[in-house]
Amino acid sequence: MSEPGSVNQDEMESFAVERSSIREGFKRIEESGKCEYVLSEGTGQGYARLISSVNRVHITDFEMTFHRRLEIESVSNAAFVDLFFCLGEGAEWNVLGKKERFGFGTDESFLLSNAKGKERCEIEPGKKYRFMGVKLHPVTFQTILKNIFKEDDYARKGNLREIFGKYPMTPAVKVILQQIRNCPYEKSLRNVYMEGKILELMATYVGEAVLQNGITHGSANLSKQDMISISKAKEILDHNIAASVSLNELSKLVCLNEYKLKKGFKEMFGQSVHAYVIDQRLEKARLLFEEKGISVSDAAFQVGYGNLSFFTLSFRKKFGVNPGDYLRHVVKYSMN
Repeated sequence: MSEPGSVNQDEMESFAVERSSIREGFKRIEESGKCEYVLSEGTGQGYARLISSVNRVHITDFEMTFHRRLEIESVSNAAFVDLFFCLGEGAEWNVLGKKERFGFGTDESFLLSNAKGKERCEIEPGKKYRFMGVKLHPVTFQTILKNIFKEDDYARKGNLREIFGKYPMTPAVKVILQQIRNCPYEKSLRNVYMEGKILELMATYVGEAVLQNGITHGSANLSKQDMISISKAKEILDHNIAASVSLNELSKLVCLNEYKLKKGFKEMFGQSVHAYVIDQRLEKARLLFEEKGISVSDAAFQVGYGNLSFFTLSFRKKFGVNPGDYLRHVVKYSMN
């Protein structure tokens, strides 16, 4: 195994194209200790880049558009846990020997446990494939989970299998991915930063996967249909986070009385409806700062705040810093 944070050729080839049928369509580029594969002009445009390799965790960045339809077959010689984030157009693939087909779309994530074997993916011409991936050794993955759920009954009961699968990407996850891509540090300090961000990413992802499953430690007198209605309410809020949807309106949309919606939402997702909306608005605002560097007033408006002072107060309460200071002193690294 390589030194923490170093990138050797074997690791790079295992993550980028493995033993792909289009290996000849890539050219390898090395510069300042960093390594990536770039698509040749005849094949398409884009790259596959290893961002970090720390303690048996590989973080990868893919951005590719192909000129022709292709079928990629890759071979994995070891078992891994893979966490993918789709930042462009979606993709589908299948594992040879299995009937099920995997896939996800824009702004979705997918956590799966991969055994050794072959995978096949059909590539469509002109489609923008934009992914980030985290590949973890199974032992490393289990260690991270134990740290996240150290004293958690939920983990001890073995229900963590429910975190595997496909979930919508939240603003909080997108912010961490953006910070990983734009890490301002080099060498040893970069390794420390990446280790921290990997733990933050996994804790956030796993926590939100549990949250989106509506799994809690308490009990509620909710029927299966009640839980479906409450999950639908959360989905409506997620798609209209900047809008002012009242509890009364929401209850009518999901055909559930206000009291049961209010009580059940907190039971399932750990927050009141109002607190959840505020939290998601602020995470979205932070993402706008990270990705676009827009002004504080524009961010406040885009996430549904009409009062700039109230937005500033709410942002400081959640993140411990004024939005203006966040924009000036934190985001400047990612905008360089």
